[in-house]
Amino acid sequence: MSNCHCTDCRKHSGAAFVTYVEAPKKALAFTKGENELLTHQAESGTKRRFCRTCGSSLVCYVDSDDLIEIAAATLDTPLSLRPEYHIYVRSKVPWFDIQDGKPQHQTTSGKVS
Repeated sequence: MSNCHCTDCRKHSGAAFVTYVEAPKKALAFTKGENELLTHQAESGTKRRFCRTCGSSLVCYVDSDDLIEIAAATLDTPLSLRPEYHIYVRSKVPWFDIQDGKPQHQTTSGKVS
């Protein structure tokens, strides 16, 4: 579980960051309403699926990756997990200070600031 501060996530959600749970794509199945989902592809290649009825952003992924990022706050059953790190902090908004002591990655991985 991580907090993503990238520009795409911030603009899509309207929030300072989005908390995601990572899972294998094949482990995720929509049990109903999949025909109500729309897909938006960002310039980065990341695809986001969201509900055409309520606008909720549900997942994001890259076709070439076997993993999918699930927006944690959209799950019906809240998780007992807590975010382990922050990604794309190079793109975070200047008015939000990260003060939880978790590792901060400039991009998805690599150097921790």
